[in-house]
Amino acid sequence: MSNKNKMYDFFNNEQKQKEYNNEIVNKTLYYQKKFGFKASAQKGHEFWNNEADAFKHAYSGADMSLKYGNIFSLGAGIYHEYQTPNNPPKEWNMDSWNNHQGREIARDILKEYGNKFFYLPQQLQDDIKAVKVMDRMRNGYLIINPNDKRNYKGKIENYMKNHPEIIKQGEKIFGINKTTGQAANFDINQLANILGIQLPEVQTTNQSQQNSNLFGYTNPLTGSNHIYTREEVGQMTSEEFAKHEKEIDAQTKAFNGNMPRNKELQHEAMAGGGVVYVKPYTRSDGTEVKGYYRSKPNI
Repeated sequence: MSNKNKMYDFFNNEQKQKEYNNEIVNKTLYYQKKFGFKASAQKGHEFWNNEADAFKHAYSGADMSLKYGNIFSLGAGIYHEYQTPNNPPKEWNMDSWNNHQGREIARDILKEYGNKFFYLPQQLQDDIKAVKVMDRMRNGYLIINPNDKRNYKGKIENYMKNHPEIIKQGEKIFGINKTTGQAANFDINQLANILGIQLPEVQTTNQSQQNSNLFGYTNPLTGSNHIYTREEVGQMTSEEFAKHEKEIDAQTKAFNGNMPRNKELQHEAMAGGGVVYVKPYTRSDGTEVKGYYRSKPNI
């Protein structure tokens, strides 16, 4: 399922929204006990205008960005703020600021770990996100009180704040028609053009341009035309990964920190693009070779 479809599915499914919210609440409680950041003792307001509130928003911003991309994280943050009735401007500012800090944390993690991050145990992934959030909180980068004088200047969020009718219609930004519950035409790039701004997030999560330029690709380190996918790397034994680690890193850098999925290369191959699939085979010496994708010659 593409990130766009995941966004449609999420915003049209109240049960999924509740499940995700409960997941983030439980993780905030877990890390509150671990790190000791401040939470309210008032029942039902544990995460309201305090350090726990800041942690929850920054953590979820990072989590969604890493799992589904920055556009999904951005849309979910805006959607959440407008699901809150009569949301005071200062609280909106605090939450939007911290949501953005979460997306910045996700970028830091990808710069530091690359795609290796997604193959770490889930608990370790969660701990890395939490430590990054705490580092920003302790160094004053998060807003922990709505009276903080810092003003969030995110252009899309501010535009939506001043045009609530777009949220009410459920179109243009989320691509959802609340009347029918069906997905409408979604194009956040169009909104960005209206606002006169650029969205680098789209470039970092969109594989289409990368995949259309795979003709003649060779690994910068080895010269091989083998293209590794997330699934292929994820299924490697520790010995196999150690053997190919440098080659995988070279590919990841060549693809600007991205690694394609099987489904993306399958679509590319079926559309006559720059890749072909090599079926599993056995060499003359008896060695079994797993199936993989490779680039086509650029002729």
